[in-house]
This record gives sequence, C-alpha cells and structure tokens, in this order.
Amino acid sequence: MVSRHALGRMLSFWQQASCARLARSRSIRLWESTQTCSFWRGYSSLPPHTELAMPALSPTMTQGNIAKWYVKSGDEIAAGTVLADIETDKATLAFENQEDGYIAAILKPEGSKDIPVGEPVAIVVEEQDQVAAFANYNPRDKAAAGITASASEPKQQAADASPAIGAAPAADEAQAGDGKSAGPSYPEYIPLAMPALSPTMEQGNIVSWQVREGDKVTAGTVLADIETDKATLAFENQDDGYIAKILAPAGSKDIKVGQPVAIIVENEADIPAFANYGAGDAAGDNSSQQQPKQAAEGQQDSQTAAVNSQPKQQQPLKVKANFRIGPAARKALQEAGLTPADVTPTGPNNIITKYDVLAAVQAGAKHKQQQQEAAAPAAPAADAKKTGPEKAPEPAKLAAPAEAAGQNYTDIPNSQVRKIIAKRLLESKLTAPSLYVTADVRLDKLSAMRKGLVAQGSKVSVNDFIMRAAALALRDVPDANVFWDSKQEAPMRQPSVDVCVAVATEGGLITPIVKAADTKSLLQISAEVKELASRARANKLKPQEFMGGTFSISNLGMYGLSEFSAIINPPQAAILAIGGSQKQVTLDEHGSPVSHSVMTVSLTADHRVYDGALATELLDGFKGYMEEPLKLVM
Repeated sequence: MVSRHALGRMLSFWQQASCARLARSRSIRLWESTQTCSFWRGYSSLPPHTELAMPALSPTMTQGNIAKWYVKSGDEIAAGTVLADIETDKATLAFENQEDGYIAAILKPEGSKDIPVGEPVAIVVEEQDQVAAFANYNPRDKAAAGITASASEPKQQAADASPAIGAAPAADEAQAGDGKSAGPSYPEYIPLAMPALSPTMEQGNIVSWQVREGDKVTAGTVLADIETDKATLAFENQDDGYIAKILAPAGSKDIKVGQPVAIIVENEADIPAFANYGAGDAAGDNSSQQQPKQAAEGQQDSQTAAVNSQPKQQQPLKVKANFRIGPAARKALQEAGLTPADVTPTGPNNIITKYDVLAAVQAGAKHKQQQQEAAAPAAPAADAKKTGPEKAPEPAKLAAPAEAAGQNYTDIPNSQVRKIIAKRLLESKLTAPSLYVTADVRLDKLSAMRKGLVAQGSKVSVNDFIMRAAALALRDVPDANVFWDSKQEAPMRQPSVDVCVAVATEGGLITPIVKAADTKSLLQISAEVKELASRARANKLKPQEFMGGTFSISNLGMYGLSEFSAIINPPQAAILAIGGSQKQVTLDEHGSPVSHSVMTVSLTADHRVYDGALATELLDGFKGYMEEPLKLVM
C-alpha cells in the first residue's frame, strides 16, 4: 500500500500515466487540476465534486505551504480566479482556478506547511446548493467510507444476489481494473511520461537519452535531454529502478506532456518481459477493455435483436470522465452530445474547459455518430434501386503535383523554440494594440565615459549602459513597470524591475532576465548579462531565469541597423528596440557645424497599458540617463 504522503510526492514526477497507475492500485479515480492530479473516491452521501490538489508550480516542487487563501467556503469562482498564495521551493506564487463552480470546503487552512504535491487542499462543486453537504466534510471519513464500502459489497452480493445478477458485478469489477499497469502479460511497472518542464510546455522533443534499456537508475539520475518551448532541459528520475523499455527514441518530436516515453521496473529480472513492449501497449494501459460475459450472452443477443427491430432514437452521448475534463465541461459535453475528441482544448496542459465546449457548439461541431446517422436515411432508397451486381468503386486518381522548373529547396525542421516564438508573437500582433514612440539619443558623453572605464580595466559595453538606464527609468516611472493580465483584463504593476535582454541562439531567440536590475550597479549588470547570455547559448538556463520579466530590450545596432520596431513579448507591455550609433552633423548655438554620435531607439508599447504620455515619459527618462551617464554610476 502506498502512503498518501508518498503518493502526493510522486504525482508531479510520474505525470499522468504513472499517476493513473498508482491511483488505480488504491481504487482511486483521477481528475487533473492545474499541473497535478486530484482524488475522487466513491462517497454516496456527497454530491459530485472535484478535489483541488496542491499544484506543482515549479518543475522541482514536491511540496508547498499555503501562505494565504483568497476564497472561503461558499464563494463562487471562475476560470482564472486566484484561490491562494502558495509558497514553493522557489517563490510565493498564485494558485489559479481553471473551472467555474463554488468552494465547498477548505481542507488545508492558511499557514499549512509541507503539503505534498497532489494532496487535496479544497473541494469545488458545480451548484451553490451543494455546498451545505460539505459542512462537516473530512477526507479521512471519506476514505474510510470508501474502504468500508469496498469491503462489504462482496459479502452482500454473495448473500443476496442470484447467479444471473452476479454477472454484472463481475463485469463492473473488470471495468474497474481497466488500465492497470500490471496486466497478466507484464510484471508490475511504472510508465515514465513526458514531463512538463515549464508551466507553458504542452509538448517536447527528445534530444538524447542519457540511459539505455537495462540501466539502473536512482533518484536524481538524468534520463534524457528534453527540448521544451523555451530551452533544452534535463529530465531527472525521481525513484530507484531499472529502465525496462524506451518507447520514444532520441530525435522523437512533438511528444505531448503526459505521453509515456519509457518504462521503469523495480526488479532487474523483470526487464526481459518488456522486450516486445511498444507504445501501443502503453496507450492500451489507459483504455477501457470490457471482459466477455459468458452467462449473459444469450440474453444479450435476444435484447440486441429486439432493439434493432425498433426505430432508432437519438440517445444523449455519455461522456466518460477523464483527467482532461472538469465537471462543468463534462456536463456541457453531455448536453451538446459531443466527446472530448470533438473539442479543441485551450486550458493549461490541454485541459478542456466549458468555454471550449461552448465554442465548439457555436462552430457547429457534431459528433461522428450524429453525422453518420444524418446520412443514413439516404442509404435504403439507394439500395432499392440496385438491380444488378454492385461494381467496385474505381480508386480515385490523384493529381500529380506540378513541379516548377528550377525550383529546388530543402525542408528545414522547425525547432520547438521557434514554434513557440511564432505562436507567442502572432498572439501579440493579434491581441495587443501597439503604440510606437521613437527618439534619438546622443552618445558622446557615454562613449567618453566607457573609454575611461575600459582603460581602467572595467570592460563594459554600450548594452550594459542601456540595461542600467532602462531599469532606472522604469523605477522612476512605476506605471510603466507593468504587464497585461489577459484574464482580469487589467494592467498589473510589478514590485520588482526585472529587465529581459534578447539573446540569439541556434535554436531561436531567448530572453534571460536580470532581476531587480534597478538595484544593481553597472558592473554587476555587465557580469550578469555576460553569464546569462553564455548559458543561454549553451541551453543551460533554468526556467526561472528566462520566464517572466516586466520589460524587454532588443539590441540589433551591432548588426548595422539604424532603427527597427520590435514585437512585444506577452504578457509584458513594452519592448525597447535599439539601433546602431551613427554620426550626425548639427549646428551649435553659434551656427557652427558639430558632429555627434546618435543612436535611435524605438519603444513598442501595449496601448491597453500605455498611452502616449506614459510612453513619452518613460522614453524621456531613458534618454536623460543615457545622455548624462554619470547618473548611471552614482
């Protein structure tokens, strides 16, 4: 028997596949909350409900503390509602809800510490009148009820049920065992799933495996290098065992989070049993497999014939509960007669929300069964007209693609990073109304100061001055140090000035963060940017080092560009594009020509956050620091 504490720690590491295996061994049905799993035991005295589990808010998080609850029992919540502040191993982060409903019970009060990932912390129901049923709710009582029921049912059935009725529980028991990892053909094992190595990761590529089949692994062993939507990160093992089978070889691309990629066993002697194990077997572990019911076959055949002789009536499709569907979305699917395959999910980790179902209904989505039944009435009439033998249909002729003479090309595979860049920047252009402000900055004093610092052994670049000047300008204009919250549709002011700098790598563009840049000296910023850029090009950045930030800087002046406009990186609200330095001749106060070094900078800002006055104030502050560089070293 696996303890609840151990089970909670393992949920975030083994992901959905292993989560399902461990849960079924305790007769638990699973539901997925944000980046984790929730438990649902049969408890007949309670209305349908969802248990919200402690989420994994960082890739290394195994437990968390509840710093503060923002909701209480009875409160109505919606997708995007901040439920609580969770103290993780990295920082204190917001725990956001993903479905509509009502808070029925808070299981872990404010101040609770060391709660394992996956352990229930609250109860959510769909209807407000269901809240009262959880007034005295206790998870221990619920677990005890589940154990009592499972222990007493066989005795009751043996005493009262007839042999004909006894076949039904046998079938139900077979269905309850669906998806067990330890089937009759294989020893007990754990499928390792593609991990979510960043909060926005939906799929990943396996760059290389660091282990082979038969290797012994322990907690902390690096299993593979995974290319995510941000960088290439290490996939670490969390338990002891042996690699029995690798299901996704090196080079496999676009593997969904949660999809099995390898098999691990506890005993080395079990490895040969998986020699012919394939990805299809792993998928079959989670599918339903109904056992034949010999005693009821004759009765079923007669019932089938009677049903077929009667006119067909449209029956509402029953949606099978799974960890990708919340209660509100499941109810909407049933009412619309759709299945999860008919809906495009938009929630975190491909969770189907109620709004996804409503959008599919508005788009005219129909289930395949409904489409086939709509076309069925035309078939009998067509059959009645047939008087001769049916001719086999001729295969369709495919038109050969026209090849233009002289057009030779090479297909270049798109990296995961570039796919995400394209997706995010397209989202920015479609959703963020951009405001553009441009200014010329004189660099004469800054160039003289830089030469003096270099002569003293302090190697600082113009980009270091730019980072420092932007950070101080954001500090002076706090209304500009914000990002746009698309869920609340409002700007959110940030307490820390975290400036991102764009770094070009072989896989694509990445933006490491200099955190609290306004509090760091010019030399500190210079050293940190060099170190971050070096690790970015080597794909060695940690997720917290490139995810977030409140402002970005893109410097293409080194490539000879005089000026350009950059695209905002959502949810940030602005980005500063830096052009190259050029010589310009102007007239001084006496009318004499004077040469100056001038750099053109362009600010792209989200007009939902910035207006013209705010953008101008920020750019003027930046220009002032750049043209009076003594302020940058004071």
